[in-house]
Amino acid sequence: MEREQFVQTVMASVRAHGVGDAEYSADDFSVHHSDGRVMYLGNIFRECEGLEPEEREDRITTFVAAMTSSHEVPEDWDSARPLLRSVLRPVTLGQDLPRPLHRAAFPFVDEVVVVDLPRTRSFVSADQVATWGVTAEQVFAEARTNLAALAKPGSPDELQIVRFLGDPDAYFASWLLVPGWLAGYAGGQFRPVAFIAENDSLLVVPDDPELLVEVFEMVEQQYRDAARPVSPQGYTVNEDGAVVPFDEAGEHPSMPLALRARAGLAATEYSIQTDYLNNTFEEFLELPDLDIDPAYAATVNYEESTDGAFTSVVWGEGVEYLLPETDVVRFLRRDDNDEVELLCTVPFPTVVEILGLTPLPTLEPTRFEARTWPDPTALARLVAADIEQ
Repeated sequence: MEREQFVQTVMASVRAHGVGDAEYSADDFSVHHSDGRVMYLGNIFRECEGLEPEEREDRITTFVAAMTSSHEVPEDWDSARPLLRSVLRPVTLGQDLPRPLHRAAFPFVDEVVVVDLPRTRSFVSADQVATWGVTAEQVFAEARTNLAALAKPGSPDELQIVRFLGDPDAYFASWLLVPGWLAGYAGGQFRPVAFIAENDSLLVVPDDPELLVEVFEMVEQQYRDAARPVSPQGYTVNEDGAVVPFDEAGEHPSMPLALRARAGLAATEYSIQTDYLNNTFEEFLELPDLDIDPAYAATVNYEESTDGAFTSVVWGEGVEYLLPETDVVRFLRRDDNDEVELLCTVPFPTVVEILGLTPLPTLEPTRFEARTWPDPTALARLVAADIEQ
């Protein structure tokens, strides 16, 4: 479906739902209501791609009905608190819009709070928290309490292949945020491994190496195809029962699969951020909220080695960078014959230590401002730290 045709279908549905003065904005691919509400179309457009016409129209109608609903977020705290739910979303959610209230849950995945309305979910903003007269910590606490009431407990005896899907109101993919929930499947022969490839699905399997080969491959494809992806990674429990990414839980025969998922998630999220930064610099010649002058938003490279997948970034002489936080940095420059040469490959933490780099505030995923090429002394230290020499 072409974007123009999609917009026409959406606008027709908006008018059919009694909103006669809505306007489409091509700048941010959205529909603006006269009452100030905004319908962002990016996600629903991706959901509709590839659908048959009848199913596509049904999906658009459901979306518009939810977005034009008269149900509004309560303005008082006592009415709002039972409607709050914690959800897991990619770190790049809403980066080109006013970001919702959020905090880090896992690498590249945030905990975000929504208000569960009859036809839709409304993200909670910092301004909304101020209106309620409470703290962000109180909002997160209430949201988790309400989520815990929805989570169905499991036991080690049930740990084979457990799949939760089909009911958006159950918030399956967010159950990993409930303290002790995933640990409820531990204690048997295998550790539990959970997957949240997209918003409303949750898969829990044992960490049987033969099984995980198939599961990681399946989840990776599901993540790629999802209209609203979350993560291709597996998540398990550590010795304390806390939920951690599988690659952080110790040695395992499936570690190469976990590293592939980890690197793939990092490359994907940084790619989304790179597009946003480049578009912002092109339009405003700075990052308005941070007062940062234009620089090259370096791309994260996905690489394979005998030890497993990893991420890298290139730092070339003579270029000002916003460096993503990767596993390694490759330093390149031109030699006397104007040929590009690789000087060294250095672990990112070592680069930060030697050059004194600091992360840019509020920018997520993390990036570091790198405006100048290392001086001779620093460059010598970097070459000495080369892990590929």
